[in-house]
Amino acid sequence: MKRFVLENIIKNFLIIIILVPTFESSRLFLISSPIMSDKQALGSLLTAVTILAMIACTGNYTFTYEKVNLSNTASRILAHATTGLLMLLIGLSLGMTSVLVELLIGKYFIFNMSLIVLYFTSILYDFWDLMRQNIAPLNIK
Repeated sequence: MKRFVLENIIKNFLIIIILVPTFESSRLFLISSPIMSDKQALGSLLTAVTILAMIACTGNYTFTYEKVNLSNTASRILAHATTGLLMLLIGLSLGMTSVLVELLIGKYFIFNMSLIVLYFTSILYDFWDLMRQNIAPLNIK
């Protein structure tokens, strides 16, 4: 079990390493973009980003390690890649949501904290689901 948790820690750490610089570069891109002055276009973009976030969240929360053969390396890598890409998309979408809301109404600390909590809840769910898979056989006996 320690090996699976370590793999999951590495996966989530790598995603955060990708998300941090991506957030700042997307923020700078949008601030310098001509779209910044068009509130209607910003609102439409926010809607599209929200749809992406919802699709990624649905995929992430419906995925389960229960159906993964964790003793098979290829199966485990595919599962980590799937959850990793979904969590990356969640993080990118939430980051874009934060930037778009900032452009629409200004910085809003509580909203941004809510997005951060939502992302870390996704990470916790990922770990919980992985541990549930490994603990489930113990509960049957």
